[in-house]
Amino acid sequence: MSNRGEGGLGVILSVVALVAIAAFMYWLNKESRDIEAERVADAQAQVEASRDISAGDLLSDPELSLGRHTVIDSIRVAAGLGTGAFTLALSETQAYPVLMESDPIQRLRTAGITIYGGDVVYVSGQIYTFNDSIMAVWVEQGAVSDGMADQIPSSPTFLLADSVIVK
Repeated sequence: MSNRGEGGLGVILSVVALVAIAAFMYWLNKESRDIEAERVADAQAQVEASRDISAGDLLSDPELSLGRHTVIDSIRVAAGLGTGAFTLALSETQAYPVLMESDPIQRLRTAGITIYGGDVVYVSGQIYTFNDSIMAVWVEQGAVSDGMADQIPSSPTFLLADSVIVK
């Protein structure tokens, strides 16, 4: 018997193997570019999401700020609503609701500070959706004093403050 046929088959298999390896390397290269593009897009999205928003952002479109962190320095309080809530004066006619977390409430209480309309504050926290049910919980939990619920402004969002400093 002759081994002539085996030599031709070996060449064909070698060519097929080389083509398969080349195709696999091309696919890996393409996937790595796609992964890098996704990584860059995710990094840009994280940078944008971590950017602090301002009072102007809340005034222009409060819903775009949902889930974002905000830091507002030296802004006037429109009205104190109770021990755990107040409104910020974003403009002469626009007030914005703020609910304080327990830490700032305790710090203010310990310092003997009550927030009133006209005070200037530094406030930071997260933006959340606001509706009538949430407003009812504020009143029910005592964050808003009796009779002050009607002074809570209508807004699609509110600020849950993790830090409040009266200046």
